[in-house]
Amino acid sequence: MNSLFLGNRSLFVNGMRLSAIDSAPGPTPPSLPPYTIRLKFTEGVTPSFGSGTAVQVSSSPNIWDLTYEASAWTRLLQNQYDLLEVIDANIIGVTEVSYLFRSCSGLTSVSLFDTSTVTVMFRMFQHCSGLTAIPLFDTSSATNMNGMFQNCTNVESGALALYQQASTQTTVPEHAGTFYNCGSNTTTGAAELAQIPDDWK
Repeated sequence: MNSLFLGNRSLFVNGMRLSAIDSAPGPTPPSLPPYTIRLKFTEGVTPSFGSGTAVQVSSSPNIWDLTYEASAWTRLLQNQYDLLEVIDANIIGVTEVSYLFRSCSGLTSVSLFDTSTVTVMFRMFQHCSGLTAIPLFDTSSATNMNGMFQNCTNVESGALALYQQASTQTTVPEHAGTFYNCGSNTTTGAAELAQIPDDWK
């Protein structure tokens, strides 16, 4: 039987009433192979990766797919100063992303990808000073978010929503310095930061 999504309206099929409720948008189903992340770099740069297998998808724009078949992606992309954007990722099965994008100062945009299996997000985006928005990542399995967005000073939005989600989970993850100095250089980011309790920053 075919199904049809109609937002918060109802559909009758064979005399039965079917309903659907609108919900907040989540990550789109991954279009990449497992353990693969798609990245955009500065034009003309050939990135160097310490681990995994990299394939250039396009030279203009400069798009690369990096595959790393491991459950821990610790420091995998740390200090990639020419990384501009995380376009997509399929990291289902990855459990640790500590320091994953640490000090990627050119990183401005990150897509919302599925982080439902990740438990350790320790300093995942620490010192990503170019980042402007924080996606509403799935933190339901997270046990450690310490320093996750520390010194992401140009964030304009997203910190408050992520705090509200993570802080109301059944098991609240460790969160020392999660949003320390996050958004402090922007008007909207600073306003969000002011609403986050001190023990998260």
